[in-house]
Amino acid sequence: MRMSSPREARGPRIERGDPDLTRASLDLALPPAMLAGLVRRAVQTSPSFTVTTIDDAGAVLSRRSALATGDLAFRLTFTPVDGGTRIDGELRPPSGTIGASVKRRDDDATALFEAIASAAGPF
Repeated sequence: MRMSSPREARGPRIERGDPDLTRASLDLALPPAMLAGLVRRAVQTSPSFTVTTIDDAGAVLSRRSALATGDLAFRLTFTPVDGGTRIDGELRPPSGTIGASVKRRDDDATALFEAIASAAGPF
């Protein structure tokens, strides 16, 4: 898949409605080495997540909610592509929950990826 130029910038792509998994992706015209700081800034604006681990290859985010304390919630991978980096994310419901709100999970993923896109600016 071709990387968008800043003039052709696309927003985050979110696969919504799956009861077991929310997937998200975003192409940025930035090198992977710049994404750790960018994701940290975006997460600071998110009431839903906190950074557990992060490096040039990706990040693991945990939920801040009381129902999912300590559960791995969102795994991000940073993949170099022509002209930049693709961020892919998978968000699963907290372990041990039944009937967790799919809409809420999808909305949380959308908000985080929109915050990452906003922090990246035109890149």
